[in-house]
Amino acid sequence: MPEISASQVQSLRSKTDLPLMDCKKALIDANGSEEAAIEILKKKYADKMSSRADKEAANGRIGIYADAKGGALAELRCETDFVANNTVYVELANQFARQCAETHQKDPEALMASKAAFAGGRTLKEILADAYGKLNEKLELRRAKCVHGPAAGYVHHNGKVAALVTMDKLNEAVGKQICMHIASSHVLLGLDRSAIPANLVEEATAAARAELTNKPPQIIDKIVAGKMDKWFGERVLLEQPFALDDKKTVGAFAKENGIAVTGYLRYELGGKD
Repeated sequence: MPEISASQVQSLRSKTDLPLMDCKKALIDANGSEEAAIEILKKKYADKMSSRADKEAANGRIGIYADAKGGALAELRCETDFVANNTVYVELANQFARQCAETHQKDPEALMASKAAFAGGRTLKEILADAYGKLNEKLELRRAKCVHGPAAGYVHHNGKVAALVTMDKLNEAVGKQICMHIASSHVLLGLDRSAIPANLVEEATAAARAELTNKPPQIIDKIVAGKMDKWFGERVLLEQPFALDDKKTVGAFAKENGIAVTGYLRYELGGKD
């Protein structure tokens, strides 16, 4: 058995962040070669992850990343709420979001295979295998999506709902407040009226008109227009009453703070794009 020094074990642990005993055993099996030990650890945790493939990853959190160039959200799944709130797991989810933002790659398989510059060129699959060594649960990237332009974000304390907004110019504080509104909104179909699918608008207009069969024809159009203003105000982000001050709309709040909202993204755990 080769002599493995404490400094060798500490060096390997600093590079992999895996348990000391696992690092020591890998070095022994690799006859003291750090490079070979890293490969042994990669295979070990990849094999362990495969053994849990049939487990249900019913919990998790939304990872988030935002900067002056753009941002992303990533839904990372695990087995329990306990792991979902672990600091290692929180950081992992945010790393996945960052990689999505920097590569513009949203396909989960391709994103997993991509090399992260912020992690020394390691792939997300390798980073995930390392995290498995600490968390010992099935970990699964469910989906990810990025936005372009100056971005700000907000994630709810339990990590199950998160939002991003893009702006014409960066204002993190204002953007975060708008994201808090988005995260709390249960009915949100688009940024403005032009973003609402035409068929939904037509259906709502027809329904509003059908309620007015007993009204004089000369006032029906005016009443329908008023009903549709209310309908849009409930579903269009910029026209919704701002959650933190419902005396103004989201659009008015943004304008009085010197920005224009150009886009948004909202993720809820278990939702769909």
